Amino acid sequence: MSTLLLLSLAAAMDLKEGKIRNRVVLAGLAEGLLLQIAEAGWEGAGVFLRNVSIPVILCYLLFLMHALGAGDIKLFSVIGGIWDLHVLKLTIIVSFLVAAGMSLWKMLYYRNLISRLCIFRKYLHQVIVTFQLPEYPKDSQGKQHIIHFSTAILIGFLVALEVAD
Repeated sequence: MSTLLLLSLAAAMDLKEGKIRNRVVLAGLAEGLLLQIAEAGWEGAGVFLRNVSIPVILCYLLFLMHALGAGDIKLFSVIGGIWDLHVLKLTIIVSFLVAAGMSLWKMLYYRNLISRLCIFRKYLHQVIVTFQLPEYPKDSQGKQHIIHFSTAILIGFLVALEVAD
């Protein structure tokens, strides 16, 4: 279960440093490429490229909004490179549900749910009216609204493995 070790290491880095180092991601991508080639020959390289591209395509808009970090998208790509599309799809879905729960808990804890929802409404209005995608506004209380999505990805992956079996 090297994927579990990789995701755990990435989550620990994210919690400690606020970012995920590329060497962890590159190790996971190299493992995925080698596994896919070993399993399906050179056709496995095509499967690998498709699977690592899907998270980038699906999550790019969230990255532009600064709602998701590049490291988080890279972790999804690592999972796609090593595992099949079913595990990747389940991981993405569960990760976003877990992150939503983490965000809700955090807003309830800091008692800023209503103010954050108002900020979100204003942001959506601005996007719809201007047809531009500005950076999502920060709150005045520091980093209370930030969650470590890598933790949600780790949990999502564990759940995906259980469901996929």
